[in-house]
Amino acid sequence: MTRFLLSDTHFDDEEVLSYTDRPFASVAEMNRTLTENWNRVVESDDEVIFVGDFAEPSEPTTVRRWLGRLNGDITFVAGDHDAGVRRGYAVTTQSAFEFETGGHRFYCVHDPEAAPPDFDGWVVHGHHHDIRPETYPFIDPSARRVNVSVELLGYEPVAVSELVGYLDAGERLERRPPSGDSGA
Repeated sequence: MTRFLLSDTHFDDEEVLSYTDRPFASVAEMNRTLTENWNRVVESDDEVIFVGDFAEPSEPTTVRRWLGRLNGDITFVAGDHDAGVRRGYAVTTQSAFEFETGGHRFYCVHDPEAAPPDFDGWVVHGHHHDIRPETYPFIDPSARRVNVSVELLGYEPVAVSELVGYLDAGERLERRPPSGDSGA
């Protein structure tokens, strides 16, 4: 089993194309690419910690439809666009999720401002997409934050083991390097 991280897919959301730098001509192309990329890297027995903003509308039927198309066991950390995920009973949601691996502690929360200010590990978040990469890059060692918005990950989940390689290298990265090169 491999554990992955990802946020801000915004399946079916036309508005996300206008306020992010997503390279898709249509919502259908975005949905298809996100689904294909997810299922190419995630196996059925893998875990995906999804850090908020899954689909629009976030109604139970929409959420269940998308869940049926995606591989893996999904742990949901609710985002600000996930009201339907929270009330849909298709999946259990949490406001945050913590875990440790590779000598690092992680606190997963959609909006990094909602993380405890005294948390001494890495805050894994979404919410900011690729809108302010100077403030919310993929990896910010000085703030101990990791932004797993799809735009910064090449539109696919990132394996936690790959992420640990980047963290161990200690460099600030605006985006995930292509082809999973951890630089380590």
